[in-house]
Amino acid sequence: MNESILAELFGGVARFRALRSLFAEPGRGFGQRELAAEAGIDPGNVARLLKRWVAVGLVQRHQQDGLPRYYASADPSLAALATLMQQDSRLIRTLRDALSPVAGVEVAVVFGSVAGERTHAGSDIDVLVLGTASELKLNAALKPAGRKLGRPVHATAFAIDSFRKQLRAGESFAQAVAQGPRMSLIGDFDVEILQATGR
Repeated sequence: MNESILAELFGGVARFRALRSLFAEPGRGFGQRELAAEAGIDPGNVARLLKRWVAVGLVQRHQQDGLPRYYASADPSLAALATLMQQDSRLIRTLRDALSPVAGVEVAVVFGSVAGERTHAGSDIDVLVLGTASELKLNAALKPAGRKLGRPVHATAFAIDSFRKQLRAGESFAQAVAQGPRMSLIGDFDVEILQATGR
């Protein structure tokens, strides 16, 4: 994704990078200095942007341990923005690069806390992979990605037909992934799985 084009679209590099950091992991909260470091921009600029974004509802401010932390808005109308920012995030690029060489990966998504609930920089990253790749090979391939990201990555693998059967049977794990927030890595989970079950 071309950062220059997106920076122009979002009104400047600093604005784009701060939004990307916030919306790439919607459940992750940031302090002002933490967001500045993550986005690689000036802390003073971040403070001004956050004040404006909180005022218009683009960002939510919550107190945690007596300090303010900032989260991407959970407003459903901003879902497309989150999707766009996730595709360009370091986390997504790193995981996708790790999985791409593995044979048998048809669909892969990040699910769980990192995909949507409130989390922090050290939260484990849960990945669901559908296809013929073994869970052992997937977790071995993802270990370097975890070291690069500074957080553990855990892959759970299913054959597509097996996962579809679990969905039809109402199995709790499959339902939780299908109904919860997800971040796409490879393939299209919605088309391949949800439509196949008549959802």
